[in-house]
Amino acid sequence: MIIYGINPVLEALQSEDSAPDRIWITRGTSNPRLQKIIEKAQSRDIPVRFESARVVANKASTSHHQEVVAEIASIGYTDEETLLEAAPALLLLVDGVEDPRNLGALLRTAEAAGVEGVFLPNRRSCAITGSVIKSSAGAALHLKISRIGNVVQTLENLKKRGYWVVGLDAQGKDGLHQINVSLPLVVVVGGEHQGVRRLVREHCDFLISLPMKGQVSSLNLSVAAGVLLYQILLRREEADN
Repeated sequence: MIIYGINPVLEALQSEDSAPDRIWITRGTSNPRLQKIIEKAQSRDIPVRFESARVVANKASTSHHQEVVAEIASIGYTDEETLLEAAPALLLLVDGVEDPRNLGALLRTAEAAGVEGVFLPNRRSCAITGSVIKSSAGAALHLKISRIGNVVQTLENLKKRGYWVVGLDAQGKDGLHQINVSLPLVVVVGGEHQGVRRLVREHCDFLISLPMKGQVSSLNLSVAAGVLLYQILLRREEADN
């Protein structure tokens, strides 16, 4: 898989599972952060080649590469049962996000907020691509991500294991204060256009909507998910103190 951008390549260099096989940098480029990439690659015996701007752009298949491209092994998705073996306390299920930039931003937020595993449907959902990794600033490389065939079956499996399902939905009537955040939780976020699908909504224990006090009626999904995930994180931290 080809990834590009300074942050994604730096994160790959810090990863054991996604270390680059080789790196290409635009010849003649002067940037301290690119020098950091070169030094980290040399310390791991990863070859770095300096090429023309045209060659680097062709490798990335985009002009938004920040002068650096790397090749990594394909993203290794985690099997659902393997992901759950460690009994993660906070999971994210993404129900139908199709825009790579939206998915990348969502994964960046999730990783920062302490999400321990992510479920992505095989259908009606973007896969992890170079564009997603770039939009996540490399955070996608640090998450355990499982591709699933049936969202409802996965939610039923999670419920049997003691998880409470919290859907983020504009029509939701529940508040976060109603949720016992000490319990294992899976947050469900819907797609850009239709949100959480009806059948999936019916399998949520809670449907949370965020209060909107301004003139705008909705938030970008990664922002809305970030608000909810950080509320859970902060309430858990308060409970531990």
